[in-house]
Amino acid sequence: KGVADVFAEVLSNYGIPVYAGAREGYFDTREIGALLEYLRVLNNQKQDIPLAAVLRSYFGGVTEEELAEIRGAYKDLRFYDAVSIYRKEGRDPAIRAKLKACLGKLEEFRGMVSYTALHELLDRICRETGYRDYVAALPAGEQREANLYMLAEKARAFESTSYKGLFHFIRYIEQLQKYEIDYGEAAAQD
Repeated sequence: KGVADVFAEVLSNYGIPVYAGAREGYFDTREIGALLEYLRVLNNQKQDIPLAAVLRSYFGGVTEEELAEIRGAYKDLRFYDAVSIYRKEGRDPAIRAKLKACLGKLEEFRGMVSYTALHELLDRICRETGYRDYVAALPAGEQREANLYMLAEKARAFESTSYKGLFHFIRYIEQLQKYEIDYGEAAAQD
């Protein structure tokens, strides 16, 4: 326990395909963490930390320096408000373009939340943003892609309970994390 993860990380850093069958750490994987932050922003766009995480991730493509530029331009405002204003009036057109693309897609998905099943919404996010292809192209891409499918299956199973909706699903995942209930990574190998 724990040793396999260290070996897998080192081998993966050298570009060597590896599978270790982790029994924990599912929610801590980069691909699942970014997708959960995306869901948090879909649920409530005014959460500063998830918004910054989404902008910094594949979905936004904003660099740390660009985040600092946004924050510095509107120091007295909440981060969400600074991002919203910078999207329209910011001095750097490249940053504005990134914000328009990311926030525009978020708004499109937010409009679907009330009438789209969670597993379908996750699938659309992964497909329409190119996230699934991006994840598959990373080292250990097959494993990472299996993790995405596993999250969609968890959403499907959640929807079969008496609780419904994105808000409740996020709370459910947060409770699993709080009480350290972890699924382990999905099995990508036979």
